Amino acid sequence: MNKKDIIDLFLKNGVMLAPDELENINEQNYMQVLEKKLGETNDEILIAKQSSGKISCGDFIKLSNRKFEFLREILLKKTDAVSINKGRKVFAEATIIGRVKERNANGFVLEDVTGETEVMNENNDVKTGDIVGLRGFFKENRFFPNQIIWPDIPLENNPRPPGAKITLTARIKETMAGLIICPSGGKAGNIISGFGRLGSIKIKKHGGEIHLLAFSPEREMNDGDAVKTLKKRQISDDGIADNLIADIPGIFWLFNNGKNWTKNYRGVVIISSDSGSFAEYDNGEVHFGGL
Repeated sequence: MNKKDIIDLFLKNGVMLAPDELENINEQNYMQVLEKKLGETNDEILIAKQSSGKISCGDFIKLSNRKFEFLREILLKKTDAVSINKGRKVFAEATIIGRVKERNANGFVLEDVTGETEVMNENNDVKTGDIVGLRGFFKENRFFPNQIIWPDIPLENNPRPPGAKITLTARIKETMAGLIICPSGGKAGNIISGFGRLGSIKIKKHGGEIHLLAFSPEREMNDGDAVKTLKKRQISDDGIADNLIADIPGIFWLFNNGKNWTKNYRGVVIISSDSGSFAEYDNGEVHFGGL
């Protein structure tokens, strides 16, 4: 995220920066500064927009490295993994963690900072760019997994719904109630907008707090696709540069997605709404209406 994007994010959240703050703000500290500013003004909403479109090679490498390290740390807490090069010397079952470099006829190539290995596996859920843990055996410089370990949503995930009705909609109607979340809506006290195809909204109200992840997929996603996305902790879409799901959402909203449905996965309420509908979320319950 460049400085212009950071300034735009602050303005969308109603925060002005002093000249010395503008000078010192950067990609590493902007979220901490924004959270502090919103806390000072008693604001209860925090919007973050993921990077999309064309970015520089350097920014892409930074985002990729950040995603790998973040998801690797999650997987390390769940396993006793070793590096790929060290795993080759283990003549017993081993666990390795890496990024899927490419798919091939036999499965895929997994890489980490020490090297890469061909993985003999036909699981089509594993895509290029995924960060996974694999438990299995090395044989003749190839890895034969018997288990795939995803970063996933923790089993103990238990969000506290805010004590307020939330309306999720791609278009705003005058009769809508509660806090309105819209990717591109008007400006009003109860309307949260301006995040485009992919946005992260943190909501604190009436003693409750929830993180909402909103996404409009290019191709329709079913409930199985949505669960895979949460398991991988990243959005699979070529148009989204910053696709890491770092914060665990309480709501994962798929808008303009073809069909209306809901599903609960490990405490995450997945809501899909089509282009002609809106969804109302009230203390964990979901209802749909027509636009």
